Parts: sequence; C-alpha cells; structure tokens
Amino acid sequence: MQLLGVRCSIKTAAGTCALAVCLLVTAGQLAAAPRQAPSSDPDPMGKLAREETVLDAGTSSTLLAQAGETGNALGFPVGVKRIGKHVRDGFEQAEYDEVTELDSKGRVSSITQFDKSGRLRTAIRLDSPPRGVLKVSGAGAIRAAQRSAQTAGLTLGTPSATDADQATGGWTVHWDRVVAGIRVRGDETRVQVWPDGRIQSVSRVEHDLGPAPGQRINAENAKHAASDNLDRWFSGRHSGYAIQGVALEWVEPNGAFDPSLTANTSVPYRLAWVTEVKPSGDAANSMWLMTLFVDAGDGNIIGGDFVE
Repeated sequence: MQLLGVRCSIKTAAGTCALAVCLLVTAGQLAAAPRQAPSSDPDPMGKLAREETVLDAGTSSTLLAQAGETGNALGFPVGVKRIGKHVRDGFEQAEYDEVTELDSKGRVSSITQFDKSGRLRTAIRLDSPPRGVLKVSGAGAIRAAQRSAQTAGLTLGTPSATDADQATGGWTVHWDRVVAGIRVRGDETRVQVWPDGRIQSVSRVEHDLGPAPGQRINAENAKHAASDNLDRWFSGRHSGYAIQGVALEWVEPNGAFDPSLTANTSVPYRLAWVTEVKPSGDAANSMWLMTLFVDAGDGNIIGGDFVE
C-alpha cells in the first residue's frame, strides 16, 4: 500500500468565525428564498447540496417560540420577524430546523438551528462585537458560557479548554464530548464570549455512535497492530517511526490510509485506539505526524489522519 503522497484533511469542529461567515452568506438569501417544491430525488441527502423548505406559521410556531427562548437565554438581540425552515444539508449529511431573526431593516440579526430531537445545534448573533470595553476574565467567560448554555438547554460541566479569541478580544470555551468516560474525537460544545461577557455563539457538534465491540483489544495489542502496518508501509523506504501515544476514543472511519475507502459522514463513529506516530527518515520529509485509528474490536486500521 502506498503511504507517501496520500493526502487527508484533518477534521476539526468548525470555528465560530468561519461558521459566522458561512451562515451570514446563507442568511442573506433566507428572507427572499422562495418556497421550494419537494425534491423528486429519492436520496437528496446523498447530494452535496442544501435543500430548504420554508415552514408555514402553523407548522413552525413551536420552533419559532423555541428559537425566541434560546435567543433570550443567550442575550441575543430581539428582532421584528422570525422565519423557520427545515434544512437537509448534503454537505454535512445533516438534517435540522433553522430559524433566522430579522431586525427592523430586514437584516438577519441571528440564526438558530435545532437537530431532529429538538436540541440546540447552533446559535449565532450577527451584529458586531463591542470595542474598547473592559475585557472579561477567562473565569468570567467560563461562568457566562456555562450559565447561558445551560439556560438554553445544554448540560455542561468543567470546560476542556478556554482560549483567548484574537479576532474579537473575547474568549472561546470548549467542552469535549465524553461518553461513558471515552472522548468522542472532534465532537464538542463551543461557546464564544465577547469581551464584555455577552455570548456571541454556541455550537454543538455531535455524531451518532455505533455499538461498542463485545470484546476489546488492549493498548499493547493496538500498538502491535499499528506496528505491523507501519513496518509494511515503510519497508524499503529508508524510513522509520516511533509510537508516541495510544488513547481509546470514538472516531469517524475514513480512507486516510486506504484509498478504496471513502469518507462518509453518515457512518456511525466506532471505538478505536488512536495511535500517534512520529515518522523519521525519508517519511519525515512528507509527514510531521501520523494518527492511526486501530479498531478496538478487531485491530484493523479504520482510518486516521496526518500532518504534512
């Protein structure tokens, strides 16, 4: 199997600034978007497209009320009109309800999304952050994030990390998703706090999990499985490696090290030993770090990623 030259993008939770740009571009079309006819495609989720269905007042009344309560909990500006729609997003392989709030000039002031179970997925205000205000401390940002998120219906404990936000001068507070003591790789709740302590956005990334294996290999067996593959891949290439760490996580299977496998975000996450590998020799000229996902049940490589 050819390893060198394989390219795989590393998947992370979308940053709120990028999300804001994306949502703002979409939001600019919301108020004028015509009601779309139902798609005749039997599998619209299989396409890389965003399909929107505007909801009538009766259908969306509960959704609009929920969005209003969420906005109030987060301290978002109150608009004069709300528009509800159901979205099938082929890019993210996701389906959710979305509400846009418009101000008196018809501009989108906030966007709120709820998943199929009615849980908050994303909420973001689109006005500008304050300038020249006294900056809230990291501890104060955490308290504001916890209080607002919990009022909006999210249960959060101790944050995983709190980072200064260079773009706004505020803070970004992260909570990794942990299920039965095991981290779900890439899943998190993220709250961005403005310098004055107000909430700019809340986003939650959460994927479906497959069943845990009936019997689980241990970390040493996972290292052996990774080494067997690495020895074969690097054989005759004047390359070496060192395994730097092994951790049990829920991961998304992908085709990083097997081109015959294609990424499919609708596939449930699987339990795996995430094995960090530092290449050396010629391989180090192409890759700074590799990560292999070793299935916790059968020891097969089910994906991974690498940093060039």
